[in-house]
Amino acid sequence: MRFIVINTVEVTIYFHHGGEWLTSPEPHYDRGCVTYWKGYDPDLISFIDLVNEYINKLGFVGVQELIVLAPTGKYFEIIGNEGVRTLTSLISTEYKSIHLFATEDCELSVDVIVIVMHDGSFLLSPIVNEGTNCSESEDDSNNGMVFSCSDYDTNELENFVTKKKRNITDGLQDYKEIVKGMALRT
Repeated sequence: MRFIVINTVEVTIYFHHGGEWLTSPEPHYDRGCVTYWKGYDPDLISFIDLVNEYINKLGFVGVQELIVLAPTGKYFEIIGNEGVRTLTSLISTEYKSIHLFATEDCELSVDVIVIVMHDGSFLLSPIVNEGTNCSESEDDSNNGMVFSCSDYDTNELENFVTKKKRNITDGLQDYKEIVKGMALRT
């Protein structure tokens, strides 16, 4: 009896957040923080799990676009599980660090190529996060490292996330009218 051994390359998935997209001269992400999943089986990656990380853990209201940074420095949009399958087909022993970015529903979209249109493999070169000003600390609840940015006040970020998730009811209790059609919470 012969057994076939399949060596699965485990990946580290980096979730970039808290920065901003700049469009000139080419689209690129500036500053922000990074959290990651270390030692992840690429066969278990699903589009919804990646989107849910941004929504449930990183405080996004919704994800408009999920974007990956290739080692070449080019960004590609991942759309659905077909996009994830295309991304995972590029994973190798040389390419096993996936850098993800997202735009929220309320942000402008980023003009990048859809990954299923990419042909060939990702050319290898190191990814440099020049605009990230973060410090590193352990966090067991996140399966890896959490980078906290010195540019952000943690309480301010938590307050912002809480406000973004606040639901407005039909009754609009505890709101004052300040401009016709707009309300302010008291």
